[in-house]
Amino acid sequence: MHLIQTIRRGGGLQKEGDGGLCRNLFRKERGRLRKTATASVAVVSFALLLAACSSSPSKPVAKAKGPIKIGMITSLTGPYTPLGTNDKLGAVQEVNAINATGGVNGRKIDLIVQDDTTNPSQAVVDWKTLMSDGVVAVVGPVFSSSCMAIIPDVQASKVPSVDTCAADSQVTPARKYVFMTPPTTLIVGKQLLAYMKAKGITRVAVAHDTSSFGEAGWHEMKAEASTYGIHFIYDGTFQVTSTTFTSILTAVKSSGAQALMVWGAGPAEVGLTAQFRAMGLTIPLLFSHAEASMLYTKPAGAAGNGAIIASSIGGIGPYLPSSYPAKSTIMSFANTFKAKNGYYPPEFAFDAGGAVAMIAKAIKENGATPAGIDAALNHMTITTGDGTYSFSPTDHSGLTTNQVAITRDTNGTLVPTKFTKAMVG
Repeated sequence: MHLIQTIRRGGGLQKEGDGGLCRNLFRKERGRLRKTATASVAVVSFALLLAACSSSPSKPVAKAKGPIKIGMITSLTGPYTPLGTNDKLGAVQEVNAINATGGVNGRKIDLIVQDDTTNPSQAVVDWKTLMSDGVVAVVGPVFSSSCMAIIPDVQASKVPSVDTCAADSQVTPARKYVFMTPPTTLIVGKQLLAYMKAKGITRVAVAHDTSSFGEAGWHEMKAEASTYGIHFIYDGTFQVTSTTFTSILTAVKSSGAQALMVWGAGPAEVGLTAQFRAMGLTIPLLFSHAEASMLYTKPAGAAGNGAIIASSIGGIGPYLPSSYPAKSTIMSFANTFKAKNGYYPPEFAFDAGGAVAMIAKAIKENGATPAGIDAALNHMTITTGDGTYSFSPTDHSGLTTNQVAITRDTNGTLVPTKFTKAMVG
């Protein structure tokens, strides 16, 4: 029984060098059986030992060594440079924090960053480059049109991508291997509509850019508007590179709208804000979470004062009550970021840092393979600077409207409105 128990415990014997472990066991067993066993028992025991030693081990002995390669696609040039730059800063910060504590399962993370130049075609090239580099997962892109462009390659490669863009169509319905960290345009749109309803606003004009993000935000909000008693009475479009908004704002001014809702991301919204004020418009000016940072408030300056801006919960970290579940996580990341970069982290830094944290947790739980990471992400609950996510095979966005704050630009700082203060306690 001694030998049988040994074999069962080990699930098969692993060879030591050139069979050293097996030779030692043969010698020990031969001596024991000479003293205690009958001939028939000896034959059975030696047969079991021979089978165990000649079989291959059920699991490899050697553990993977060297860094774990994680890819990143973001916009370091082109119109989305401010977004992509902060994406990279947030991701690098999280990687450095993980590596400083020994990495994941004893292995450091090697972050390989590619620039899509705010161009979907380049993002596809970047994805192929990262696959040839042997990455096990990818963070980004931040440009929604790039996110949509790489989906066929993501699914063909079976390598999970945790995107930092906010176009719902990438995860609605849930797509294999595609996840996202920003709040979806759907939940942001619902929260903005709820705010408008609370303020008694019923007639709204909208302006949106023609990116996947701008289109998605507008269509999601339009589909939900009647539920909140909101009517959109004007719809104007612009390009992400637009600098003049006179025709849109003239139409808004004469429309009788009680507010202007803007969906877009990048520098165009700063120009729109300046021209909105210059034309004497005084109705509320509302933006999506893409403007939830000093990347908007600083260049907008006095013109942006009073603008209503949706934000992930991380955007109002300093104003959250100490009892708020995610506050310590948010402020730990925010304080490190501010100390290093001189300003409070924008939405994009939280998005990318959170994406790295998700991938690291998946590796810790399920190993550093694309399949293992994907399986872990599909059932992950995690708190990051954007809030608490609950992913499932049918939900690859993970957040709810309670993770979306409605803020007011107050002299360049995002301050929660009374609407949001009542929500967070």
